[in-house]
Amino acid sequence: MRVLVIGAGGLGSYVGAVLARAGHDVALMARGEHARAIEASGLEVRAPDETFVTRPRCAASDEEPAPADVVFIAVKAYSLEEVAPAIVSLARRGALVVPLLNGVDVSDRLVAAGVPADRLVDGVAYLTAFRVAAGVIERRGMHQRLLVGSTTGRSAGSLEDVRDLFEGTAVEVIVADDISIELWLKMAVVCSLAVICGVTGAAVGPIRAHEFGRDLQTRAISEVIRVGRGVGVPLPNDATARVGATLDGFPDDFYPSVLHDLRSGRRTEMDALVGTVARLGRSVGIETPLADAATCAVALQEARKQSGPG
Repeated sequence: MRVLVIGAGGLGSYVGAVLARAGHDVALMARGEHARAIEASGLEVRAPDETFVTRPRCAASDEEPAPADVVFIAVKAYSLEEVAPAIVSLARRGALVVPLLNGVDVSDRLVAAGVPADRLVDGVAYLTAFRVAAGVIERRGMHQRLLVGSTTGRSAGSLEDVRDLFEGTAVEVIVADDISIELWLKMAVVCSLAVICGVTGAAVGPIRAHEFGRDLQTRAISEVIRVGRGVGVPLPNDATARVGATLDGFPDDFYPSVLHDLRSGRRTEMDALVGTVARLGRSVGIETPLADAATCAVALQEARKQSGPG
């Protein structure tokens, strides 16, 4: 199939590499050194269990994209509006749109931008990958799981198409009974990691080792779960424990993309994700002191880095 991946960071490049390796016609919307390295030497993927090289095509972000059968969106949450016009054009020409970026309102934002509801499949990716150099992706951890569903209720027939796309790859695709629950459970994973690592500046291991670390993690998770329930999502009774078990599965040296971006001097998704939880909490009368503190702390660190020394 013709696959376009918009957002050639760690996750997007990895998905593109896996599908290209499986024989699909894959184009990555990439630019700069990353695009030049892929065009010259291919896309190298380093993982705990293997290393391989694939050769997806590169598509320029400033050109009208060629028609595609499936479009995966893997941009940062704050960049969705920037790429929305291209996505709308592709969807209206028949492409199935599968957003993999973090957040609980992505499909709503895409429909508001003009993407037909029957061309949307919501995706939740449990897969950790970083772009460590131009043309080089590193997958961390053994988990490779993608959950799909339809919050619009209009594209349920396309879910099997997405699962079939990954047939023969190491990525497990699961059709979720209620994707809104899965979106909020993933939001709890991402946001609680961003909170505990954002306020401490540490990887998860040292946080867990501290006498208050476990309680901090549980409270951060519980805040997100309470907000999710407050806005009407039927999260299960064991949601906090399930998210906690997921966090416990990360290695001691793991830290989330928010901290990775902050250390690299790049804009973070903190406000778009954790800040969204805090604002939703306010809208339904639920206090989120940890989300508030972490969003504020990371925003001030970003501002200091942007202003430079002094």
